[in-house]
Amino acid sequence: MSEPDAGRAPTPESAPAPLPPQEPSPQELSTQESAPQESAPLAPPATGARRLSPLTPLVRAPIVLLAVLGGSWQSLLSGGIGPGALAVVALVLAGGAYGVASWLRTTYWIHDDELRIDTGVVSRQSRRIRIDRLQGIDIVQPLVARLVGLAELRFDTASGSGREGTLAFLPHREAVALRAQLLRRRDVSRGAPAGNPGLGVPGAGVTTTPEPWPGPPFRLPEDLPRPAPTAASPGTGPAGADPAEWPITRQPDRELARLDLGLLVASTLLSPTAVLFVLGGGALLAGSLLTGAPLFAGGVVPALIGTGIALFRQFSAAYGFVVSESEEGVAVRRGLTNLTSQTVPLPRVQGVVVSEPVMWRRFGWARLEVSVAGAAGADDATFSSSTLLPVGPREQVLWLARHVLEGEDLTTVPLVPVQRRARWAAPLWWRTLAFGQDARYAVSRRGWFTRRFDVVPQGKVQSVRVTQGPWQRRLGLATLHVDSPLGRVAVRADERDAAEARALAATLVERGRAARHAPGRDRPDEATTAPL
Repeated sequence: MSEPDAGRAPTPESAPAPLPPQEPSPQELSTQESAPQESAPLAPPATGARRLSPLTPLVRAPIVLLAVLGGSWQSLLSGGIGPGALAVVALVLAGGAYGVASWLRTTYWIHDDELRIDTGVVSRQSRRIRIDRLQGIDIVQPLVARLVGLAELRFDTASGSGREGTLAFLPHREAVALRAQLLRRRDVSRGAPAGNPGLGVPGAGVTTTPEPWPGPPFRLPEDLPRPAPTAASPGTGPAGADPAEWPITRQPDRELARLDLGLLVASTLLSPTAVLFVLGGGALLAGSLLTGAPLFAGGVVPALIGTGIALFRQFSAAYGFVVSESEEGVAVRRGLTNLTSQTVPLPRVQGVVVSEPVMWRRFGWARLEVSVAGAAGADDATFSSSTLLPVGPREQVLWLARHVLEGEDLTTVPLVPVQRRARWAAPLWWRTLAFGQDARYAVSRRGWFTRRFDVVPQGKVQSVRVTQGPWQRRLGLATLHVDSPLGRVAVRADERDAAEARALAATLVERGRAARHAPGRDRPDEATTAPL
């Protein structure tokens, strides 16, 4: 692309043409940070072909070095420079050359209604992501990338089967600007107003602004209407310009909840993983004392190492957990080594789960998780991307669940326990089984070691099923399944009377139909619901 001829003197017959905004260089971008509280306009990135940050090969190099040194550290420590050391040098040089070539061959740009990403050194791959199908864009900063001011963008689309694509790595400020620009284009392509993503769009963002969590003593704050866009808000743009290209002005995020470090440490030590380790280690120790066999050293030590790694990953993923209200929905920032920023669009929340492990119930702690339509699964095996609050006071968790569902208090839904004959089908936990519904929600309770409450709005129910196993048919029992989009939420009425289960299913069908046709209901394409 050629530079514009900005130095030409204007002729008397023509007025000087306005100069296009100058883009900062990658070095300037990498040294700037964009905090959520900053309200200065962010210049949208250019739509021409762009490359990733030149520092991308250096960010990925430590992974290659650790993998190579892990297999040859003994030879290097012994001081012998033989075939092994030469192989290490050759692998490092080859990996560096491949990293530079991969960076040169990776480009991205916005073309019409698509984000195109071309990658590959030997085998070329061109991935095209439809902007109107984007469900979420997460910003992730691994440890090495944070040190040099880079970030990775991860894209979720309506398929929900996994990450549709990534851009790793960009300067942090450029990643923030590109994310905002893609969300703006998505809203414009869906026919939404051209303000900030989700601002003032029914079903496309936060429509109310609650006060932050007030803390003990618990009180439920009144919802305050969001102020209308002012001259400082992006409600207007240059005459004749594409609304998707208007300057982006971020409104300050409003913090809803922040995870206390002491609470995180205590809850991690009392988590089900730690409790199971203590119980299993105690059983092995007792066996070793009774039999005299070295079961303790042979069984507990490896388990201790594995449990310690799992607990550290759990702690690291939830460290610094902050929940805020942004213009796109509920924003989550978390991470000790890998900093992750993700946004949960409220209209796409299909339900919530409130979990209470047995060791937490004595202290009144709970966890909040959500199911989001079209979102990818867990980022790793220890921490799910659907977690909206890893641990907190139960009242705070219920308050946040109410805000996410944009409804009323969940505890007002009456729960009906199962009949006594259900103990023959679930002898250990039949007392914990309960189900309830009203015009707004369907709620189920189950579990003893980890008690969980699954909640789904009636308008988000996709189908209802009643199943019976051989033993259930003999006892006259049945299980009612309330199906919603794939996710953490699984509303289920276990071990109910067969006639009662069918009556509950019929009631759910009628209430779901009424909820979907209620005044003020979100558009079907925004709520992703299907008729029963």
